[in-house]
Amino acid sequence: MKLNAARFIPSLRWGREYRASWFATDLAAGATLGAVMVPVGLAFGELAGMPMAGLYAAIVPLVVYALLGSSRQLVIGADAAISTVVAVTLAPLATGDPVRLAILIALLALAMGLVCILAGLLRLGFMADFLAKPVIVGFMHGLAIVIFVGQLPKILGIRGAGQTTLAQFSHVIRSLGQLNVITLTIGVMCVAVILVLRKLTPRVPGMVIVLLGSLAAVHLFRLDQSGVAVVGEIPRGLPSLTFPSVSLEDVRAVVPIAFGAALLAFSDTVVTARAFASRNNQQIDANQELIALGLGNIASSVTQGLPISGSGSCTAIAESSGSRSQLTSITAAATVACVMLFLTPYLRMLPSAALGGILIAAAYSLCDFGEFRRQWHFRGVGLAGALVVMAGVVGIGVMEGILLGVLFSLVLVLRAVAFPHDALLGEADDEFHDMDHRSDARPVPGAVIYRFSGPLFFANCGQFRSRIEALSENGADMPAIFVLDASVIFEVDLAACETLIEVNNSLSKKGIHLAIVQLRKRVKVTLARGGVIAHIGEDAFFPTIAAALATIRNKPLKSSHSAGR
Repeated sequence: MKLNAARFIPSLRWGREYRASWFATDLAAGATLGAVMVPVGLAFGELAGMPMAGLYAAIVPLVVYALLGSSRQLVIGADAAISTVVAVTLAPLATGDPVRLAILIALLALAMGLVCILAGLLRLGFMADFLAKPVIVGFMHGLAIVIFVGQLPKILGIRGAGQTTLAQFSHVIRSLGQLNVITLTIGVMCVAVILVLRKLTPRVPGMVIVLLGSLAAVHLFRLDQSGVAVVGEIPRGLPSLTFPSVSLEDVRAVVPIAFGAALLAFSDTVVTARAFASRNNQQIDANQELIALGLGNIASSVTQGLPISGSGSCTAIAESSGSRSQLTSITAAATVACVMLFLTPYLRMLPSAALGGILIAAAYSLCDFGEFRRQWHFRGVGLAGALVVMAGVVGIGVMEGILLGVLFSLVLVLRAVAFPHDALLGEADDEFHDMDHRSDARPVPGAVIYRFSGPLFFANCGQFRSRIEALSENGADMPAIFVLDASVIFEVDLAACETLIEVNNSLSKKGIHLAIVQLRKRVKVTLARGGVIAHIGEDAFFPTIAAALATIRNKPLKSSHSAGR
C-alpha cells in the first residue's frame, strides 16, 4: 500500500528521504523564488489581460504540483508561452469584458487540466517528445517576437492597437511621435538590469531589483504625474474558490485551444523537468507529470489563476538558490500569499513599463539564435521548418503556429518511416557489412545482399520495390540470388505482404532466387497470415546470410516459384 501511495503521490517518497540539513536552504530558496514570482506573476498576468491571475497562479497550483509532481526541482507557474496563448486567443473572444475574460481563462485552465489528466491516465507521456526540435526553436523565437511587439506600447508610453502582431507593430511605428521618454527610460533600464544581472550574477534576482527600483523611482520623483502609467490598485487577499460558469458556446470555443495549449504546456514541462533531473541524477515519470500538471491547472482554474506549465527560469532560480526539494515551491507559494495579504498596497505605483521590461527580458530568454545556425549546419530542412513555424506564429497566430509545428513534426515522422535507411552489403573478414561504411567489403559474386532498416508498410512499399528492382538489374551479370536481410524489419502490414509476393514474382521471372534471412519470429507470423510464406515457400527463409549464400555456392539453384503461382 505504501509503495502504491508513493507512486501516485511522489512527495511521500521525497518526504521520507528528506534531510534536516536541507531545510534552511529550501526555505531561503523558497523565499527568494516567491519574491521573484511576484513581479513575474504580475507581468504574465498583465500580458494575458488579468494582472491578478498571474499572482493567483503562483499559490495553490504550486502546492498541488509540489505534492504530486515527480520532479524534485521543477517549479510550475504562469509562463510567457501560455500567457501569450491566452492574450491572442481568449482576449479577442472576451471583446474587452474583464469578467468574461476571467471566465474564459478559468475555463481554459480547467480544460487543459482535464486534457492532461486524461492523457496521463492513458499513458500518453511519450507525446512530450513529439514536437521536433526545429518546431520548438521556431515557436519560441516567434513567441519572443509576439511578446516583444506586444510590450512595445508599455515601454514607449503609447496606446496599443491591432489584433495581429504585424498590425500592432505597424501601429507602434505610426505612433512613435507620441512616445514618453521617461516611460521609455524605465522600460529600457529594466530590460538592461535584468539581462546584465542574469549574465554577471545569476543568483541576484534581477526582476525583484527592477520591481523595487522602479517603485522607488515613481515614489521619489512622482513619475506618475509625468505621464508614466502605473498598475494601480491591486486587490488585497487570497483568491476565493470558484468554478467557472460557462455556456456551451464558450466550451466549443475554448476546447480546441486547450488541446494545443496542453501539448505546449506539457512539452515545456517535461523538457524542463528532464533537464534539471538529469543534472541531479534523478528521473521523472512523464505520465505522472501529466497528471500533476493537469491537477495544478484545475487548481489554478478554481482559484482564478492563469493556466500553468513548467517554468525554466523559476526552476533555475530555485536551483541556484540551493533548492533540494519541492519544499521550495511550497515556501514560494506561502511567500506570494503573504505578499497578497499584506503588501499589495505598496505595489500600486509599480510602473507598467517595468512589467513590460520584465516581459521583454523573459522573451529574450526564450531566444537561442545559435540554434538557427545549428539547424542549418545539421540539416537544411530543420532551419526551413523553424522559420516556417516562426513566421506562422508571428504572421498568423500562436495557435496556428502550434498547428504548423505539429504538422511539420508529422511530416518529419512520416519522412523517417517512409524513407528508412537501407544498405547494400558486402563481405569482409567472413562477415557482411554496409559497403558504404566498410571500404574493404566486397560484393559477393552472383548475389545481391540488401538490408532494409525499419518497418515495411504501405508508405514505403513503393520505395522498397523500386530499390530491389534497381539492384537486381544493376550490372552486366544477372545475380543468381537476391538476399534480403530482414533483421531490422520489425513490423509489416498487408501492403508489405503483397509487395513481397510481387517482388518474388518479379525476381522469379528473371531467374533470381529470393532469400529472406534473419527474419524476426513475430514478423514471420504476420507474413504467414498475409500469405507470403505460402506463396514463396519455407525454403526461401534462412537463419543467416551465410546459410542463404551456401545455396549458390554448394549447388545450383532452381527458380523459386513461378510468377503465376
